[in-house]
Formats: sequence, structure tokens, C-alpha cells
Amino acid sequence: MYWSEEEVEDYIRYPSEGSAEELGSPIYFIGQNELEQDGLMEDLTNDLEEKGYDYAPIRPYNSGEYYELETGEVHSTDEGQYVGYNEIMLYCINILTEYPFALATHPDRDSWQIVTPADLNTRTAKEFLFTYYAEMAKAVSDLIKENYTIDELQEIYEDARPGGGAIGRWSDAVDENVNLHPVEFMSIADLKEVVRDNEDLLDELDFRSKTQCKQAFDTVEKYRNKVMHGNRSVISSEEDVGALVESIEISCDIAINVGGDGPGLDIPP
Repeated sequence: MYWSEEEVEDYIRYPSEGSAEELGSPIYFIGQNELEQDGLMEDLTNDLEEKGYDYAPIRPYNSGEYYELETGEVHSTDEGQYVGYNEIMLYCINILTEYPFALATHPDRDSWQIVTPADLNTRTAKEFLFTYYAEMAKAVSDLIKENYTIDELQEIYEDARPGGGAIGRWSDAVDENVNLHPVEFMSIADLKEVVRDNEDLLDELDFRSKTQCKQAFDTVEKYRNKVMHGNRSVISSEEDVGALVESIEISCDIAINVGGDGPGLDIPP
């Protein structure tokens, strides 16, 4: 998995938000006695396809097996695929970096759920994930405010982002008596260019080079934009899960480097 269990805990920043149960979907079960009945399995497979299921855990639970629709094969589940129903979503997301699905267990076995990469495209997941990107953007914005006056920032921005629209949007808002700092109108792409232009900011955010800074901000921006737009898929393939987790990690590290609180607290976005 991308993180060890201990490392997952290092990146839990909103423990009251999002659980495996909220992320999961109902399980389509297949009984062990049904596997040998060809006619029945054909009907079950058709039903699985129609309902969009790729995997069907096999009853009884202690069999520790599941049916894979694409191959028609039975596989063993791994101990690492199980997570408590009330555990934070981050545990499920981490499991999905290695396994095709996670199983959210519950004292009531009829209430077990399955979590697949497709569940990361739901509104529930997006609302949970957005808090990480919002915290990172706020932390970087506050850092820029501390280092530049408004006049300095306008000059830096126009040099770093020729043709960028943030200062224009800020100026229009000022004309309408909206008293906000220009950094509030900057996208993550804007913040990236301002940071890259200042060696002190690069050092404070622990970037060794402008290139490393660009790569980090670009990864965050890619998934922040997917989370922000309801018509975009966050995950298109199983490989995307690892990149999503990397973007969460980068967001947390940046926020902490700026001086944010450590993990385990509910931090306002």
C-alpha cells in the first residue's frame, strides 16, 4: 500500500469527517454453493454486469474469497483489505492503492460494505477530499500574505503570471467595495508561480528546486480540480488512486511546513 498503517495516521487531519461506511456501497454476494451451478452463475453474472459490479464476495464470510466478474475466477481476499466501518475514509483509500477493493466490516454482518475506486468519484468522497486541498491553498495564501505587501504581490504576479486573471478579478472586486487581499483570487496555479519566484518561500515549503515545486503543485491542482467539479471523475483507473493519495500527502506536508497544526485535529479549511 502507499502508506503503512502508521503513516496513514500521520495524514488524518479531519477525523470527524468521512468513514468507510459512508464511502462504501452494498455488497453483491454469491454463495459458495452457487459457484458450481453453471446456469445460475450465468444469471448472476448478467445481473452483476447490469448493476456495475466487478467483484462479488462469497458467503460465508469466513471463506475469505471473492468472485471476479471479468475473469470468472475465484480469488482469496487479503487481511489488508478489511477495514472497520467507522474508520476514516483515508484507510479505505490507502487500501485501494494496492487492492481492487476494500471490505468495510460491521458487527452486523448484513451491514458489511464494499469500497472500490469507483466510490472515490462520489460526492461523499469529493466533499471529504476537498478539505485537504482547501487547507493547503489557505496555508500557502497566508504565507504569501506574510511575505508580500499588496503592491509587491501585484508586481510579482504580473511577472510570474503574464496574462493571468487574478489581479484583474481582485481589481474588479475592489471597485465593487469587496475588501479582500488579491491572494484570495488566486488559483493553485497562481500560488505555484508566486512561490517558485521566491527562494525563501521554496525553502519554507521544503522544496529543493523550482521543478520540484512545480511537480508538487501540479499534482495537487490536478486532483483538486477533479474534486471541485461534479462532472469530472476523480478516478479513471486503479493507477489513479496512488496519484490521488500522493496529492493528499503533498497537500498535508505543505500545510504543515507552513506552520499548520499536526495530524489528528479538526482544522477549519
